Amino acid sequence: MSGKSVSQSALKALCDRAQRDIEVGLEWGGVEGCSLAVAYSGEILHAEGFGAARVDTPMQIMSPTKTILDSALWILMQRGLIRPEDYVGDHVPEFATNGKQGITLEMLQTHTAGLAWQPIDFPDWGDRAYRLQKFADWTPAREPGIAYEYHPATASWVLAEVIERVSGVDYRKFLRREVLEPLGMGDVHTLSLGEPVDAQADSLLASNYMQGYAPDPALRPPMPGGFGTVEGLAIGMPGAGAVGTSAGLALLYQEFLHNRSGLWDAGVLVNAREVIRLQKPDNFGRPILRTLSFLLAGDAKERYGERVFFGQQVSARAFGHQGMGGQIAWADPESGLSFAYLTNSIVFPPGGCDHPRARELSALACAALAA
Repeated sequence: MSGKSVSQSALKALCDRAQRDIEVGLEWGGVEGCSLAVAYSGEILHAEGFGAARVDTPMQIMSPTKTILDSALWILMQRGLIRPEDYVGDHVPEFATNGKQGITLEMLQTHTAGLAWQPIDFPDWGDRAYRLQKFADWTPAREPGIAYEYHPATASWVLAEVIERVSGVDYRKFLRREVLEPLGMGDVHTLSLGEPVDAQADSLLASNYMQGYAPDPALRPPMPGGFGTVEGLAIGMPGAGAVGTSAGLALLYQEFLHNRSGLWDAGVLVNAREVIRLQKPDNFGRPILRTLSFLLAGDAKERYGERVFFGQQVSARAFGHQGMGGQIAWADPESGLSFAYLTNSIVFPPGGCDHPRARELSALACAALAA
């Protein structure tokens, strides 16, 4: 490994930190099940499951799903079929209403379209005709392209429709055929999107503990978006509905880093991964640093808000995405490491994205290689 060796003590510290959230108990903000994986040079250095999760237990991948979907958009970009500056309405005419005519693909990808909280929800979002009607009905809450506001679901549904219009193929099938299967993935035990209900039998379903722990599952509020159901997973929500393992996610990020398969044109990949497209504050004044497809770690002094999950030890060039429950996916061009952490337990603080476990796990993962 180019003069590098695995630090077993660092991996033990990383796994001990993950295990701590199992042992502390759900009533104290712990998790039911989780898994993690550290990868380097295209290979898994270590992967492990904890609590209700084995190392190969499929779990829902929350917002890191957005980066998986974007990898399909890169295929269309390198074929010259779409560009970030394209107006969405040029590909999806139903979208070009109510002040949305000037919204570009880049605005959707960088969460500046002004459509963060437009209504669209499970189970209706599994109906394409319903989605198209909603696209037409939406009116931006603010002038598109001006301000950053994270779009949990809306933008990804529109981008999925763009994939279908341009490729002529269902967005889930396109992702599987053009990206996941060429990388040896495409099932729930690696990485997948929208696999049928019977394929979800082994999945550890998400549980909602955002309002605190209730010992009786019947008293717990349901997950939004049908996320805690196999029916919801089978739809393949393109912004937070992938299903897979932490090992699959860490290996995908190795491919984002090295592109050893040659799946993407180098220029398209560098543009999606490294070129800063957005450097604005979020609604709380916290600095956002985004490329077309990822959050960038940037200056260690500014890693709070959405970038807190990077911790302090990754380089400024590290790219990735966080997700509900404190899920993590990143790769660091300086160290060559990638890291993924998945859990099925969505805990307080609401959504769990800012949970300190994320930055603590990332910091420990950075020590996995010894010089």
